[in-house]
Amino acid sequence: MRFRELMQVRNNIEKGSFAYDTILFNLSPIQVLKNKSHLANLVCLAILFGDEFIDGLAQEYGKTSIKRILANQLQRYYLQHKKNADSVELFYEFDIREIIPEEILKTTNAKYGINYTEFYSHLQFLLAEMNRQLEKLPDDISSEAATLICNVCNRCFDTYCTDINDFSVDYSLGDLLDYYNTKDNRIIKTLLSLRAVLLSKNTLQYQKQFGSWASMVRGMQLYDDMQDADQDCDYQMNFLCYFAFNHFYSEWEWLNENKKKLQNEQGLIKYADICLHMPASVMMCMQYTRYLSNKHLSWVQQKIHNYLWKKNWLGFNNPLLKTTASPIQVTLKLNENSTIAERLSEIKRIVFATDHPFITANMQWAHLIDIALMDEQLKQDLFKSCSKKERYFLKSCFIEFPVDSKAAVAKGWFERHVG
Repeated sequence: MRFRELMQVRNNIEKGSFAYDTILFNLSPIQVLKNKSHLANLVCLAILFGDEFIDGLAQEYGKTSIKRILANQLQRYYLQHKKNADSVELFYEFDIREIIPEEILKTTNAKYGINYTEFYSHLQFLLAEMNRQLEKLPDDISSEAATLICNVCNRCFDTYCTDINDFSVDYSLGDLLDYYNTKDNRIIKTLLSLRAVLLSKNTLQYQKQFGSWASMVRGMQLYDDMQDADQDCDYQMNFLCYFAFNHFYSEWEWLNENKKKLQNEQGLIKYADICLHMPASVMMCMQYTRYLSNKHLSWVQQKIHNYLWKKNWLGFNNPLLKTTASPIQVTLKLNENSTIAERLSEIKRIVFATDHPFITANMQWAHLIDIALMDEQLKQDLFKSCSKKERYFLKSCFIEFPVDSKAAVAKGWFERHVG
């Protein structure tokens, strides 16, 4: 809590922790208050924050320079653990300040507004906290926990090395799915195994359920891919970039021409820009998300999944994404007094310009609603025109709401305004 830069990520991790501990591992709320899984939360925080750190350094210093550093066979960059007299200790053999030039470390990370030296001190603090938590555990549990922590952190680092050393823009769908199987499934399952160890649960008893939680994270990765497409297109595999490059090349060209602009845009204005100018690629990502949810998630997991999508992609109850301006007006460069009919007509014109066998008319109508939900005025007008049942599906089953049903809602709403 001392570091404001960590607070939003920490709050999300704490919410996820409560869900894992109560829904997956069946702890009572009283047991949750004992906070036995706190170490797992620290590891998640370190992974997410550390991911931003090393990705940012790669952007600042350049992939070629990072590749040269990683090629040093005399240096070991993986997290390790050792047994001390009365505890297990996690450690790294290197100090980033001795490897990365000082002028690079003094540059500011745009997302968090701190330089990389400060960023590194936060990560060192988290490592010290993890060691402090390990000291509190019995010997058998601390050793197993330390091994799992090293495994999960080093798997994350392996994906980073893959991004730096092996990335090529013409990857196949099979390559992409294998990459995310390593990045999401194995990492999440290792983190859940760590949580089971900390809660004194039999890991094998819960192993079968880990897959659906990993699928939920895979679904969340899709909106993360859409948010980060401007940075990932030259750097790592990404679902939105895959669909654009392989199937909707004009959208891929738009992304490359506008990636600098996107990097300077914030929140819903950026997301609306992506939805409007890469509609087919976004629709394919949404279809895959819908498949994951309907195929692999329980009802409760679907509710969590929907909540996270609405908050982080559509901006529902998320002050970090809110803007006083209308994202649609800004993105389409419309007059601030433009009517709902004018905005809907312009959205429809752009979305329906896509002509591809993968994309049906109902997918396009449904996408019109997905875009409109990013705009507060359009969203409120849409909800007023819907039945109570339709409002429920749009608010609580955003992902699972069938495309044809969502399209019917969009057509009716459009006709009332435009005719």
